[in-house]
Amino acid sequence: MKAPTRVLVVEDFDTWVYTLSRAARRAGASEVVVCHNLQDVKDALRSARFDVAILDVGLDPDDDLNSDGITALEAIREVDGGGTRCVLVTGWQGDRMSLQADAQQKYGIDWAFMKEKYEAHAVIAKLTELLEQAPDRRLSFTTPMTNLSADAEPFRFEDQLLSALSPRDGVRTLYSLVSRLLSSAIPVVAMDPDKPMERRPCGASIGVYWSRTLATAIAVGLAPVGVWEDEEGTVPTDLGSLLPADVAPDLIESVRERNVEGRVWELPGLDRNRFPT
Repeated sequence: MKAPTRVLVVEDFDTWVYTLSRAARRAGASEVVVCHNLQDVKDALRSARFDVAILDVGLDPDDDLNSDGITALEAIREVDGGGTRCVLVTGWQGDRMSLQADAQQKYGIDWAFMKEKYEAHAVIAKLTELLEQAPDRRLSFTTPMTNLSADAEPFRFEDQLLSALSPRDGVRTLYSLVSRLLSSAIPVVAMDPDKPMERRPCGASIGVYWSRTLATAIAVGLAPVGVWEDEEGTVPTDLGSLLPADVAPDLIESVRERNVEGRVWELPGLDRNRFPT
């Protein structure tokens, strides 16, 4: 499954919201999320990750000194590990140019332009370039196995999975499986960061996560080949017992590596508030 590319547009003027959103879609964005103020940005960051963010420096038309766009950039950097490509937009010179320079030094921005000098083809070309780099960049900022282990001690987490799964070729098989399985879902947030995956009576190790790329709750299961029924549409009993009765898992990914297999189920109806921030 190909991961969606998601663009965040942070802008308070409707005309520019339309212009920037249209440019993002023409550049190939699968989804465009619009935020008009700083609180909207904070709410959006709780539910999803973004490949590219386009941020207007000022987000209050009645306050020429407003710089909430820079604060939004700071909020993005607090949660993304530097993985989001950021484009800064300003409509003023002078102090705004100084803010842009400071933002570049503190938080890192990938490109900037002034509204007065907007050229659609140049903006679309740059956004296309940034979005095309998104899949490789996403993987480079967090390894799937590290992300899967959450706050658990990495070597102990690996040992638990190796003991439960007995993969041929050991940790190499485990890393390869997890990388293939989660490439379109990371970064993920574990429901229980200290104990992200639990070995179930059937022999599978299962954990519940929030995928910030897919913007949905998911269950991740790893098991020796043969543990699960051949019918992939069947929900394992040990998974169902972990979930509220009104959550119906939907299988979205299945990968086999040597003698181990992994599956990812989407969990519609499991709210983001059930997961850590």
